[in-house]
Amino acid sequence: MRGWTASIRSLALRRCRRPYPYGLLMPVASVATAAAAAEIREFLDTCGIRSTTAPCSRRRREPAARRRWRFQVLVFVEDVSRARRLVNEWTSPAGTR
Repeated sequence: MRGWTASIRSLALRRCRRPYPYGLLMPVASVATAAAAAEIREFLDTCGIRSTTAPCSRRRREPAARRRWRFQVLVFVEDVSRARRLVNEWTSPAGTR
């Protein structure tokens, strides 16, 4: 059993070569425009959740013309699940809740 857990740990470390640049902040939404990011941040602020905006990481293999998401909204780790739930409910189409 020891070899199995060691192989999973080494696999996870290989996948995570670069350190996460935002520390205690985690993404809850990815959007195409700065205006959409500001709108989500304003909504989260009214719900009492602090947030910020950062550019989405660029994928090497994806051409610039195909990049849909340019900004991500970040919140602190302790607010991630609540913020994702609120944003998902707020942005879902009418009649699907």
